[in-house]
Amino acid sequence: MSANEKPSFYIPGLDGTRAIAFLLVFWAHALPGISYYIPATLGVTIFFFLSGYLITTLLRRELAATGTIALRDFYLRRALRIFVPLYVVYALSAAFAYFALHESVGNWKGFFSLLFYYYNYTVVLDLKAWVPLGLNVIWSLCVEEHFYLLFPLVYLALARSRIARSTQTRLLIGFCLLELLWRFILIAVLHNQHLWTYYATDARLDSILWGSVLALTNNPVSIGASEKQDRSILPAHHQSLAFIAALLVLAASLLPRSIVYKESLRYTLQALALYIIFSFILPNIGRTSLRWLEWKPLRYLGWISYVLYLSHDFILNVLTRRWPDRFTFTGPLAFVLSLAFATALRYTLELPLQRVRARLRPSSLPAPQSQ
Repeated sequence: MSANEKPSFYIPGLDGTRAIAFLLVFWAHALPGISYYIPATLGVTIFFFLSGYLITTLLRRELAATGTIALRDFYLRRALRIFVPLYVVYALSAAFAYFALHESVGNWKGFFSLLFYYYNYTVVLDLKAWVPLGLNVIWSLCVEEHFYLLFPLVYLALARSRIARSTQTRLLIGFCLLELLWRFILIAVLHNQHLWTYYATDARLDSILWGSVLALTNNPVSIGASEKQDRSILPAHHQSLAFIAALLVLAASLLPRSIVYKESLRYTLQALALYIIFSFILPNIGRTSLRWLEWKPLRYLGWISYVLYLSHDFILNVLTRRWPDRFTFTGPLAFVLSLAFATALRYTLELPLQRVRARLRPSSLPAPQSQ
């Protein structure tokens, strides 16, 4: 979506939120000492939650407007949004690694795991699938892609079955709680399964699904004339207080150091805190206290955050090999280079693809938040 477009579902503050998620990931990678206190996984969890919320809202709006979901067009839009930039970044990273660094570009296992989005399971199953330097960040894209592949089918099946939306919500919450139980079993019962709880889709999908629950039940965004406005989960006269409390819970979730807690309950607590935070941000984005999320430089980072996420760790790795232990220098330089690369790809690749994706959307729907 161009900066000048302002359709009804476009919420500029969410671009700022996406930028914050990327910055949390970037600085955790750039300054290793920070990651002990603010791990990169917090930024990833925000990305997950936001993806679940936006995609489910889009599906609800399409279902309300057209009575169905055009699955073929949905998957084509996802492929253009996600696959093409990843493959371009992969090709450029592999070429640079081979010709400039004279390093391995990985192996065929790694190539196919990236091509078909199952790299995260090659990590937890120790399948020796290698990808170019710095591209192991694709594990989180695999989790999201599995969600994109399965959730529209499940949602459409639930809608056609005439199951009440309240029941759909309870099913999603039940699945989220089962994932929490599964993570606890992996860590406390099966032991030493922290790679699985961190990388595997079956252990991390609930971070996305809590966003879907918000979109399905307490959505602050209008869905359409055929549906009543959802009721907010926030107390009517204490919304700001609930928001501040949720921010404190999100910060406090980073403090306990128990491995059982970190790899099981922490993800759930963070998702629940984000549920409250987004319930407040979405309808109140025009407030003075939240207007900074619409600051144009921050929004721009949100627009290019996908390519930034794909490329930043490769650039960081290249620079830290050249200047080891000079993180205060390599971090800012990597940020500038990542920004320049993502900007170049935005204008040469992402915006042209965005125009193609717009033609694959039902004419009765406005364009969504960039996603």
